[in-house]
Amino acid sequence: MKFSKSIVSCAIALALTHSVTAHAEAKSDNKPLSTSALSQVERASGTSNELKLSQTSGSQGGNELASVQLGTSNLTDVTTIGDNNITEADQNGTGNVAIITTTGNNNNQVYSQDGESNGALTEVTGDDNAIDIQQAGSGILGINNEAINVINGDQNTITVSQGSGGQWFYNLNMQGSQNEVTATQTGTWNEATLESVQGDMNQITLDQDGVYNQYKVVSLQGNENEIESSQSGNFNVISVETVIGDDNQVEIEQSEGDSNTVNVFEITGDNNELNIDQEGSTNTFASDLLVGNDNEVMTEQRGDENKVQADVIGDNNEFTAMQIGNGNEMYLGVAGENNEFSATQVGDANIAHIANFNGSDNDVDVTQTGDENEAVVQSSYPDVSLASNDNAVDISQSGTGNGVVVTMSSVFDSSSNQVDIAQSGEFNAIDLMLEGSRNMLDITQNGSNNFVMGMGSEAFIINGDDNAFTVSQIGDGNLVQGGITGSGQNITVTQVGDNNVATITQQ
Repeated sequence: MKFSKSIVSCAIALALTHSVTAHAEAKSDNKPLSTSALSQVERASGTSNELKLSQTSGSQGGNELASVQLGTSNLTDVTTIGDNNITEADQNGTGNVAIITTTGNNNNQVYSQDGESNGALTEVTGDDNAIDIQQAGSGILGINNEAINVINGDQNTITVSQGSGGQWFYNLNMQGSQNEVTATQTGTWNEATLESVQGDMNQITLDQDGVYNQYKVVSLQGNENEIESSQSGNFNVISVETVIGDDNQVEIEQSEGDSNTVNVFEITGDNNELNIDQEGSTNTFASDLLVGNDNEVMTEQRGDENKVQADVIGDNNEFTAMQIGNGNEMYLGVAGENNEFSATQVGDANIAHIANFNGSDNDVDVTQTGDENEAVVQSSYPDVSLASNDNAVDISQSGTGNGVVVTMSSVFDSSSNQVDIAQSGEFNAIDLMLEGSRNMLDITQNGSNNFVMGMGSEAFIINGDDNAFTVSQIGDGNLVQGGITGSGQNITVTQVGDNNVATITQQ
């Protein structure tokens, strides 16, 4: 078999490009370049041992190969053409290279490398092939083994196991359906990249255990694909750049670690599911843009000073977020109709912010338990040109020193909205600004020294016709202060306790 330098050099160039684009949050920008034998295969003048084998099977059955290489700078170059072939190759030592080219169906291949700076390049064309790559060894300063896959076909199974840290795994190009790729990396400074996946019903699973690990999905195009990833440790990063298609599932878990990051840059399509689970402190989940209908996003963070940020455009989407801990932040930007959003925060000094709430028939539920929490639902402020109609907003806060801000338009009417706010505790505040008609506002405050006012400590503003405004305060030293403009208004204020004040101006 004649060795093809062009294929390898192209693959290596792509791989090394991504190995140096580490996310700043992961602090892995100091990771050295790959020095595996695979990255230097073009300029290697010779090897201690070299095995080049070509197997072509006929219609009567497959071939079997078992090879073992010991030492330094060994090369195993295997080309398999046909069906039902079995290949096993073991390399022990440093700077070994395995180049596997498989064309055909139902082939079974196992490659094992034990040592440092080893490389394995696998190219598979065909269906129902099984490729198992095992790499072990302790690298120096994060420099260790490298595995690269190129897959074209259906129902192939690729398994990659890398241990001891400093590993690189690249799935540069996968075209086909119902393929399974499973990768496991342990240790420090591991990288895994899915460069391009095109097809349907593919399943990709990655487990990383350690610190400063990275996992990047550059492009996934197709339907009914599943991506599952699990990271355990600190300063790990998972990035999903582009997902285009329907009925895809992305499930990410970062457990038992701090300062981990999940970035989802763009998901376009319908009926997609995104599930994020982070355990630890100072973790971040950010989704730049989710476009489509009937999508579901679920995120759960347990720890302190965690952040969630997501932007959603479309209809009938469901977003569920839970944060347990202190000093957490949650932001959601929404444009569309018939969406459901549920935000739950348990702890102190948390912030839940739903902005640009521009659409109709949306359902927003915010629950906060603890002290000094803040819930903000804004369809207009600071952009006063946005309007919202027929929405249901339900906000519940339990604790001391909590705040709620609700603003709905001040240029175009926001009509027929139902807003329910319940606060239990002391020194809680509600700020209101509403422009529109046939809105219903129901406010309940149970405790002392609570306030219902407007933006910037001014009086609240309700402007429109046929609005219903109900306030119930139970406790001492409570305040209601605002102005209502329009006709057909229904206003009810009930205060039970001492030293309460209610001032409402009608025009």
